[in-house]
Amino acid sequence: MAPELSACGREASANTPELFKIFEKLMANPYSKDANPNGILNAGVAINGTIKELMVSKLNSLKATFVLTDLEYSVPYGTPALRSEIASMMNRHFAPVTNVTGDDIVVTNGCTSAIEMLSFAMCDPGDHILVPAPLYLALPVDMGTRARAKMTPVHVPLEMATDCAQIEFFERAVHEIARGGGTVKALFLMNPSNPLGITYPRAVMRRFLSFASAHGLFVISDEIYALSVFNHSPRVAPFESLLSWPDLADYIDPRAVVILHGLSKDFGLNGFRVGWVVSPWNKELLGALIAYAPFGFTSSHTQRLLTLLFADRPFIDWLLETSQERLADNYAVATAFLYVREIKYVPAAGGHFVWFRLPISACAKMLRHKGANHECGCGSKGEEKELVWTKEREFDMAMYLMEKHSLYMPPGQAFFSSEFGWFRFTFAICREELDIALKRLEDSL
Repeated sequence: MAPELSACGREASANTPELFKIFEKLMANPYSKDANPNGILNAGVAINGTIKELMVSKLNSLKATFVLTDLEYSVPYGTPALRSEIASMMNRHFAPVTNVTGDDIVVTNGCTSAIEMLSFAMCDPGDHILVPAPLYLALPVDMGTRARAKMTPVHVPLEMATDCAQIEFFERAVHEIARGGGTVKALFLMNPSNPLGITYPRAVMRRFLSFASAHGLFVISDEIYALSVFNHSPRVAPFESLLSWPDLADYIDPRAVVILHGLSKDFGLNGFRVGWVVSPWNKELLGALIAYAPFGFTSSHTQRLLTLLFADRPFIDWLLETSQERLADNYAVATAFLYVREIKYVPAAGGHFVWFRLPISACAKMLRHKGANHECGCGSKGEEKELVWTKEREFDMAMYLMEKHSLYMPPGQAFFSSEFGWFRFTFAICREELDIALKRLEDSL
């Protein structure tokens, strides 16, 4: 008789994330201007393509060829030199009340590992972590696959996403979980938000912190897009890191608060898989993360290379400014496209994407292409008025965009959206590819 996997192992094996399957399809036929111009153009993965060429040039200029110490073990939670340079960057750009030091930082193998490690440290198996929805699509995997915490979406109507009144949905979630015998241990906030691109007004953050304090919850403030804020118009709230709050203790015990940041978004280095956890307030929590660090730490060479990169502080500061300018330009192009076509979207303050709802006419066109007129009664323009988005049609639309128009955009259901027909469009790609992506999107309408 063959040995049997644990219950945890069986569950993991049976639940391979759909995202992995989509990546396989995407990578099997990727767009390339010269090698594969008809390939699938990636307007779905959040990667800052506006600065890729700048970053590659800089990394190559560092000439970080291998040395003997690169072949040896390094500090699992980040070398002192690397953590010191990260601290310097954060002190220049996050406006902390008190300067962050290397001792306040634990470097991880990407923020995916950081979120999992925090889930282990904060939760017992089965404990809940509340997250405003729509939400970052990988959180159920990050929190639940090994740590066994329950990522629990709290559905907030879009019109209330920056409104203090949304706290009522979180209060309701806590009481419903308690009635079922469960325990809520943490509140997870992405600021700026993925996928909405919004930043939370200070008044809303105060309510979140007070809510968490009243229920004895940790607050994980994921600020991975903090330095990709590009929209400073009166229509959006300014971004403020929780590190910058002089009155943080008026709303919550700072020991309950932890900050996430990393390389993937603001620096366009998704593939390097490096993130960090920051807490000037809770050394016990950092101690737990340090204990977990050997299970997924960054290579010695990568840490040395990044130390050299961050040590060029004028370059880092210039790169971030350039990135924000380019993101603003691309956002203006993308939203002008949506505005002219009267496509509803959520005004973004930061991030690499815009959240918009495709018109029902696009759904009708997709269904006609599939030969599904008999299913939906969409054979004529007049009959489109009776058509509505459903979960199945939204997913079919995402696949239709990939297969017919060679454009990848993840559908709203991947982000736990409670309303169908929404998609996340990544505009943080090079301008030439952005123009092609918008042309392919237009062809689908």
